[in-house]
Amino acid sequence: MKSFDFKNKKISYLEKSFLGQQWIYVNGRTLCIDQKPQGLKSRKASSQSSGHQLFAPMPGKITKLLVTDGAAIKKGDSVIVMEAMKMEYTLKAEMNGEIKSIHASVGQQVTLGQLLVELSEDKK
Repeated sequence: MKSFDFKNKKISYLEKSFLGQQWIYVNGRTLCIDQKPQGLKSRKASSQSSGHQLFAPMPGKITKLLVTDGAAIKKGDSVIVMEAMKMEYTLKAEMNGEIKSIHASVGQQVTLGQLLVELSEDKK
């Protein structure tokens, strides 16, 4: 954890470079700065760099896997549940397709920006 002072308050944050992006977790929000093209994107708990990959939007612990390899999914389906700061976050699919591979397991501690699930696009 790093910190800085702002208006006489200490602000703590985490940061990590991952896949050409700078991920910053501060005050319950995850920000992602693309290091190649200029831009700042605010990420929600269902944070993804693309519809084909699901990344951890914050450090935490995987509490539930709601899918299996090869499972068909639809946009908005719940995929994984993680716990961070005593709160549960459900990460959802942002596309129709199927689960290509799962890179996390129940009970695993994950870091900010860690790849959790890969999806393949629905070819229909």
